[in-house]
Parts: sequence; structure tokens; C-alpha cells
Amino acid sequence: MILVVAMLVCGLTATILFMADRKRQYRFSALCYMFYGSMLMWSVDLVFSLREEGLEALGMTPEQVIDDLKLSGSVLLLALAVWGGMNLFFRLRPAGSPAAALK
Repeated sequence: MILVVAMLVCGLTATILFMADRKRQYRFSALCYMFYGSMLMWSVDLVFSLREEGLEALGMTPEQVIDDLKLSGSVLLLALAVWGGMNLFFRLRPAGSPAAALK
């Protein structure tokens, strides 16, 4: 449950930033895809856990909470690193390169 909520918050934040970036200069859509994709994956996992185990699937030990927080943080950091790499790549490419067609 923590994973789903964390990625929902990150996805909503990325969506707000996407809407605020009128020039599409920072490619926030990539962040939206990453966060909403991970949220969808963990939501499906949560639904199947609830179907199999019932409400006991929501009960978490302190170790599980810490593991979920670590996983959420690592996904957030990896998504931001990939997004930063994408922005750096598109900023540093020459104007006439084949990568310019990707814009």
C-alpha cells in the first residue's frame, strides 16, 4: 500500500509539473510514465494480494514498512536519475544530429 501511495504522489507531482511546463522543455512526461507505470504495477500486485489473502495483505510489520519505504525511495531516485540523463542528453546534442528528430 505504501508503494502505491508513494508512486501516486510522485505521479501527481510530475503531472502538475508537466502541465506547468508550457514549452515542454524538461520532459516531465517521462517522469509521469515512469511513476504511473510503477503505480499500476504495484496496484495490480496489491489487488491480487487482496484477492488471495484478504485484508491481512494490508497488515504490515515494521520490517515490511521499512522495506517498502526503501523500495519507494530507490524507485524515485532511479526515475529522477533516468529523467536527468534524458534532459542532459537532449541539452547536449548538436542541433543537426539524428537525435534532434527525437524531439
